[in-house]
Amino acid sequence: MKRREFIKTSAALGAGALAAAGCSSMGKTAGKPRDRHNLIHPFVREHPEAVFIQLTNVKSKADEDDIRAAGLGLAKELFVKTPEGPATRITCKPNWTCNSLVDGKPAFDQLGINTDKNYVEGFLRGVRETISPREIFLHECACPTLWPAHGWPQMAERNGFIFRDLASKDFWDLREGEDLRFVKVPNGIVFKEIAFQVPIAEPDTYLVNLAKFKAHGMGLSVSIKNLQGVSGKMFHQFCGGFQSIFKSYDKRYHPFFHRDYMEHVQKLTEKHLRDGIPRWDKPGEKDYSGGFYMDQWVERMLDSLSVTPTGINVVEGIYGRDGNGFEAGPHDGKGMDFMSNNMIFGLDPFRVDIIAHWLGGHEPGNFGLFHVGIERGMSNVLDPFDIPIYLWDKGQATLAKLDSFKRTPIMTYYMQRNWGDQKEPYYHMVDEPFDYSAWKTRKKSARAKPAIRELGTDSRGKMVMEVSLPERDDVYVDVLNRHGEVIWRLKADNLEPGVHQVVWDGFNQPGIYNIYVKGMGWDAERQMVVFS
Repeated sequence: MKRREFIKTSAALGAGALAAAGCSSMGKTAGKPRDRHNLIHPFVREHPEAVFIQLTNVKSKADEDDIRAAGLGLAKELFVKTPEGPATRITCKPNWTCNSLVDGKPAFDQLGINTDKNYVEGFLRGVRETISPREIFLHECACPTLWPAHGWPQMAERNGFIFRDLASKDFWDLREGEDLRFVKVPNGIVFKEIAFQVPIAEPDTYLVNLAKFKAHGMGLSVSIKNLQGVSGKMFHQFCGGFQSIFKSYDKRYHPFFHRDYMEHVQKLTEKHLRDGIPRWDKPGEKDYSGGFYMDQWVERMLDSLSVTPTGINVVEGIYGRDGNGFEAGPHDGKGMDFMSNNMIFGLDPFRVDIIAHWLGGHEPGNFGLFHVGIERGMSNVLDPFDIPIYLWDKGQATLAKLDSFKRTPIMTYYMQRNWGDQKEPYYHMVDEPFDYSAWKTRKKSARAKPAIRELGTDSRGKMVMEVSLPERDDVYVDVLNRHGEVIWRLKADNLEPGVHQVVWDGFNQPGIYNIYVKGMGWDAERQMVVFS
């Protein structure tokens, strides 16, 4: 049986609209949620595999009040009041990287280099109004001398947010435990240990990752790249290039890095070339480009991410920016901002970033970061159309099709194809077709297990479940009431492997139900709650 036939059959036979644990964005959840995300809306909390897109309607990046209101509104929808709230310290990482001044002032046409200050202010105000956290911290490492000109410390001060410069001084001039906290990196490729700005990564904190929808040398500088700035001086220089830190860093930093990391990265680069990661064959071992350069950057980022307990990852895309991530770009040598009016968020930074790259006009399979994340066991998806997408509107999540959203092409200088006979412009789209089917066939990964889970409502307001099947099999789905009686059954003979959706409509009997999907020699179970 084909996927389309399965969906059509299940919709025709369905006896009801099934809401899973947290499936109705206004309903209660069944089962125990992950403790770290107790502060987050139950539907988002119960769907770490999903990415949510909120469409905003800001007319101009000069509309500061509207931008601030957009941040306030989303935060008040995303966060929920819990007993843990007042004891929690919120840590927030905006993308407030270096943004040069013009005549001593911020340039309006360069606002897209940073996460919008007004959005950050509104969002954190919304968090405070909703959960009353103990403290709110802002973190950044880049160009502290420029912060006052951009008004960031002043904004923090008037709101009572704590914003300290913990990146200008070497670790030996700061206090361990008070300013920096050292965290060991199990199975690190580059790092043995990283110094994080306090209180990042401490048990009573929740990290709000407020990235920007903009281009950079990594492709788009979104969730994962944004977290580069939560560590201390020298630890945050992930894009250090081809030169070994043992030749360029003070020797007091050396114990925190693996002695053989350059050799290890070189072997990984050769492996990734054999694996066919796109553009990894770009030469440039002796400058700031090429497969080796990009590989060491990716490995440093993932070392850090592996020990960073991320909370909610939000890409502020009210307006996006193309170019090199700073002032330069393809428009007479300058970057340009575009009103994109979308907020992209979720609990999984890889999935958020894959969707952000797609919305920026790129093909995510062409970016090595996502391949290496899978290789290291930190991600399990590459194809953006394998990620459940929800339209978020007024606190409600509705299942949507990715290709129903507007894309805003954001040109980057990522891995320019300018070797051999290739003559790609310096700023370009990384939108060449990627064969996800062939990649899925040849990739090395852990054997998938049959599973069933809830998705939520589709565009017609009907409830949807998802059945994952690793091999072709005869499958049936049972719904059992609280007495263990089968009240609905769907049988699908010779169902092909893959991910299939089951659509149920018309059911309005509230209660707790057990859902089983069974095949030859296996079964999977999920408890769900149906709301009237």
